[in-house]
Amino acid sequence: MGRESLKLKLNNNHLCVLIFLIGLAGTVFMGVNAFGEIKLSNGYELLRNDPKEGDYEEELTATIGEEKVSLTVTVSERMLNESEVKEEISRVREKLGEFLKGKNESLKKVTTDLNFLTEIPGTSVEIQWTEKASDYFTSTGERRKEVMISEPVELKVSAILTCQDISEDYETTITIFPSADDTAEKLRMLIEEKSQEHSKDQMLMLPDNYEGDTVVWRRRPDMTFLLFFVLTVTAVVFIKLGEKRDQECTKKERLEILEKEYAQLVSKFTMLLSAGLSIRNAWERIIFLYRKKGNVEGPLFRELNWGLLQMQKGVSELEVYEAVGSRIGQVHYKKLMAMFISERKRGSVNLLDVMNQEMLSAWEEQRRRSRQQGEKIGTKLLIPMMGMLGIVFVIVMVPALLSFGS
Repeated sequence: MGRESLKLKLNNNHLCVLIFLIGLAGTVFMGVNAFGEIKLSNGYELLRNDPKEGDYEEELTATIGEEKVSLTVTVSERMLNESEVKEEISRVREKLGEFLKGKNESLKKVTTDLNFLTEIPGTSVEIQWTEKASDYFTSTGERRKEVMISEPVELKVSAILTCQDISEDYETTITIFPSADDTAEKLRMLIEEKSQEHSKDQMLMLPDNYEGDTVVWRRRPDMTFLLFFVLTVTAVVFIKLGEKRDQECTKKERLEILEKEYAQLVSKFTMLLSAGLSIRNAWERIIFLYRKKGNVEGPLFRELNWGLLQMQKGVSELEVYEAVGSRIGQVHYKKLMAMFISERKRGSVNLLDVMNQEMLSAWEEQRRRSRQQGEKIGTKLLIPMMGMLGIVFVIVMVPALLSFGS
């Protein structure tokens, strides 16, 4: 634990140094920005923003002889020259039709709303519409639902494009087509008329002809069953994923418990074997100690108890040791069972020496895992510290960037 605390302290010190260096760099940057001559060249020139970037204010100090005067100067944005204005208007003229059509296929087939915008983003041209086909569209370009047509209507729309003190006319032709809403509304009106005329009839007769075309009626299917199917499949998938995740978590937790208890188990076997007990008697004694402490729910007890029950049923010890190692599925336990199998087969006189070495190795492995766990905890503690570092970074850099941008 002492080494883990020292390592965590060193990590914290490194983080503090990093935060200080970032803060120092931000301070230097802001200081250079504050005392530098931003947008000031040749000692007396201020750079204007491009059109549409807006005006900006600059805090200046004028030294006249021995007198210093502080004042705020507003630098207006740059105005376009005549050739630039005409080029800007020409560029807007080329793009305006694409913006005007909105969600329609083209201006030659208008079935829904238009877009009577007053300017195109990124340009300096103002658009003033003089003719908007107001019988069919509102001032913002929404198509009037109360006005229905049965055949295409061709109309002209016009506007004045103005940039600074230069204006040019813009005119284009649009063709309005009946929309799906128009057809639906007309059919609805026909059905209402038929319903009122034949209100005493038992059946409502739908129109079988519309403007010379045959009408085929079908019920729209209720698609709720598809949603129900999708929800069912989704629920099954999530349940299966949850089961798989639970199984993986249970398996992982089981292995962690077995690894944690391995060193204690080896120590108990070593102590009992040193006292002169056989492997089976030591096995039975360990089961007894587990029962005495009431620790009968753990995975290690269940495996050892299963092995003892097999021995009591008459299964040979060699088969039980091999089966227990396979059931646990952990390398250390397989190694331990292999020692017991070797002892039963060859009667090795060095079993206690081997067990002592395995016990030392098991405790060393457990200490290593404890260090790793401590390092993981230290890493988790660094996450909120990194969050604080990010906050400090934002606090330092945002004002600097804003000052630089102004």
